[in-house]
Amino acid sequence: MTDTELDPVWRALSSPHRRHILDLLRDAPRTTTQVGEGMPALSRFAVMQHLDVLEEAGLVLVRREGRTRLNYLNPVLLRALYERWVQEHARPAAEAVLRLKDYLEYGLPRRMQLDQAAHRVVKIEMEVPIQATVEAAFTALTTGMNEWWPHRFKPDGQVVFEPFVGGRIMEQWPDGTGALYGVLTWYEPNKKFASSGPSALLSSFASTSVETVEGTNEGCVYRKSMTIWGDVPDEVERMFREGSRAIMERALKVYLEAGTGYSAPSS
Repeated sequence: MTDTELDPVWRALSSPHRRHILDLLRDAPRTTTQVGEGMPALSRFAVMQHLDVLEEAGLVLVRREGRTRLNYLNPVLLRALYERWVQEHARPAAEAVLRLKDYLEYGLPRRMQLDQAAHRVVKIEMEVPIQATVEAAFTALTTGMNEWWPHRFKPDGQVVFEPFVGGRIMEQWPDGTGALYGVLTWYEPNKKFASSGPSALLSSFASTSVETVEGTNEGCVYRKSMTIWGDVPDEVERMFREGSRAIMERALKVYLEAGTGYSAPSS
């Protein structure tokens, strides 16, 4: 993203109250009431104002379930800001100093102190604007997946999307074998599709994913809502969060806007 596109994000992050809201939403979505409970010094009106600023900047995604408003953290923009302004200027020495600080203050690396529940539910909400038509984006996400999908178990695998309820999303290999990504549970052309399955990972968790495409004045917005449940280690959650972001920004968006698709590495 360009610096101009990130300007609203910087403005939203300038307030310590709004940064605290993002901290509250880091692990799971919260209702507006729950956000307010985490900020007792602010009135409900002030909390709603801060949420509106974060929503306008794209840092918070809002989903309504009946009369309940759920606020989700959108990590895509934070990652874009990090890659533009932090990653490029960071130095290994700074990383080492921070790890030393953690060790001196906590005794052990913080990740070793985390109490990982045997079973939990992880929700991931992301969205990204794309300069393409709804039809082009939906086709790329479905029957055109093979043209750009980057995460293949085998470089010469062919990604197949069967466009009907019960259809499979899978990877087929030249020798007739393959791997199942998921099965369609909802299919509404140029609007929405949902899938469920283990994502071809032989682990003790399962997932569902709801993906939508909505038109805008500049093109469209692609949204993905994913739920993972079971024995979900932190590294698996991180893999899905970072992987989803990479798929959105480094693969799908680039394919639709620049025409750069997937090419199998040469042997």
